[in-house]
Amino acid sequence: MIEKYIRRDLKDFKNYSADFINYKVKLDANESPYSLCEEMKVELCNWIKESENFNIYPDTDCSELREELAKFWTVEKENVICGVGSDQLIDCILKLFIEVNDKVMMPTPSFAMYKISTVMNHGIPCEFDLNNDYSYDTEKIIEHYKKLNPKVLILCTPNNPTGNKMDKGEMKKVLENVKCPVIVDEAYGEFNDETVIDLIKQYDNLIILRTFSKIYGLAGLRVGYGISNSKMIHLINVTKPPYNLNTFSQIVAVQVLKNKALYEDRGNKIMEEKKWLEEELKLIRDIEIFKSSANFILIKSPVNNLGDKLKEKGILIRSFKGDDKLNNCHRISIGLREENEILIKGIKELYDNE
Repeated sequence: MIEKYIRRDLKDFKNYSADFINYKVKLDANESPYSLCEEMKVELCNWIKESENFNIYPDTDCSELREELAKFWTVEKENVICGVGSDQLIDCILKLFIEVNDKVMMPTPSFAMYKISTVMNHGIPCEFDLNNDYSYDTEKIIEHYKKLNPKVLILCTPNNPTGNKMDKGEMKKVLENVKCPVIVDEAYGEFNDETVIDLIKQYDNLIILRTFSKIYGLAGLRVGYGISNSKMIHLINVTKPPYNLNTFSQIVAVQVLKNKALYEDRGNKIMEEKKWLEEELKLIRDIEIFKSSANFILIKSPVNNLGDKLKEKGILIRSFKGDDKLNNCHRISIGLREENEILIKGIKELYDNE
């Protein structure tokens, strides 16, 4: 009975879903393999014991966190907005600009939430293909933009799940030719040497999104942020829900920002481990490895249902069954050495049984 009241365009819509199952090794969600350091855990436990404000709504402006982020990136506090993960900010931005049947341009394959948020906000997702090696083609993006005249353009660099990045020079070419709002998702930016944050003064349509879910290991606390010019941030705030980011998440995010050296070291270790894993994968026959600038590797394997078979062994990787753009592809997050060794052993056993 209630189904007749559902929006017609959502009746057969598939939402973003992520399995939460028992596992031995979890390498399917691009999370950091590192938890909070012990010293920080002690500090936070003491803060919880002494805190008397859990009965009070959180700071709706995330003032302290925005101040720390502004110092971190050498921008002004007014250039920063915080959200419950960067995907909440994607939704807020689309709410701000999208009217019914407006077009939103985005790469494919890429992060599923771009398409989902567009549909939820009554827009039309307009995807442009990456090259065969999953690299960006700047000229094609500009050509596609001029043909479509979209309301918003979304770019992800390094791109998820393919790992390719768009060089800063190429990004500037896009920005020189695109007039609509441009969302640049840098969720994996800490694993890449380049950012376009310094371009916000030059391009007033540029919005950069980042997250604490990857290198900072706060995926469970859902902290994301956006950086743009102050006018753009003021406009996005119109659509941001009040009290969106809880008090504890704000406090922890502030603390990790003050430990820059620790997270730089962890980032270096993750990328060193990535090199080790790539070399081990190269030794396994018929596995194709795509170039990645992030904390994950995309591979193509001839083994049927590789992800499902590894899951039976308690090893989780991200598979893309049924996706024409990612046929037989699997995304592997970089774990600790012992986790990566279990993965390699599991894959070799499957190959031996083929």
